Amino acid sequence: MGCCHSTPRDDAQSSPYAPSSAQGESSRAITSVPNPALDTPRASSHEPTIPHQTRSRTLGLGEQYNQPLRPHIWSSKKQWTRPELDQEREEFFDTRVTGRQEIWATLKMAVSLLADGQVQNAQGILDASGVTIPTGDLANGAYDEMGNFYQIPEQVISDPVNLVLGSQHLAAGKTEGSKTGEETDEEEVERRREEKGKGVLKHGDSVKVRARLSDRGGPDVIVLLGKQQNVRVLIRRVQEEAGVIGKGKVKIAYLGKILKDGETLQAQGWREGHVVNALVFQ
Repeated sequence: MGCCHSTPRDDAQSSPYAPSSAQGESSRAITSVPNPALDTPRASSHEPTIPHQTRSRTLGLGEQYNQPLRPHIWSSKKQWTRPELDQEREEFFDTRVTGRQEIWATLKMAVSLLADGQVQNAQGILDASGVTIPTGDLANGAYDEMGNFYQIPEQVISDPVNLVLGSQHLAAGKTEGSKTGEETDEEEVERRREEKGKGVLKHGDSVKVRARLSDRGGPDVIVLLGKQQNVRVLIRRVQEEAGVIGKGKVKIAYLGKILKDGETLQAQGWREGHVVNALVFQ
């Protein structure tokens, strides 16, 4: 019988599993390959960042760019009437929630003075409050001393040149003009009565009004005013008490609003015990 001759084979090659020593060498070979991600220096999470700065420093009033105030002249595509503009202005200043309230009150007074053509007086109020206008036009915005920006719509700043003047508005203008003459006569009569001693106010019909003058640091001026007497009478008494008769014009302001001379304090929202501001323009 024939025999089968077999050739011995290497156990390591014939085994389907590699020896443990081979596995160790393979692991070392894999881990010995340099990892470029590990060799690359990682950026530190503590590296300082450069903050975005809008202003290098806070500028004082004397350093901020400022132009003289000038009236804003514009034409509107929308047809505005007098009642609509008045309501728009009132609602705008009553709904401000950003910025400083005292600056908004100053801007409101400046707008009111501009409407009366008192550009210099409006400029004086802005300067006293540290408000700057880089372009001289309030429609382009204003800044306070802290760098806060205040934007006012042009329909709040001034009337458009194409303002709609309805028959009702014209009639109101005529009535207002006639009232102005009547108020002047009433003031003259009141003054003469006081000079003759017939204008003595009865107890309970008068109130003490404390006025804070803008041209001095104090003290406040306290005058007696009849409840039915208008702001014009109050102005004259403040001028007499403060010694500024003939030295300048005085306007009474309350809660950021310049009061109408021909109406009483109570009719314009004043409450007894509250201080009013007497703005002195020389």
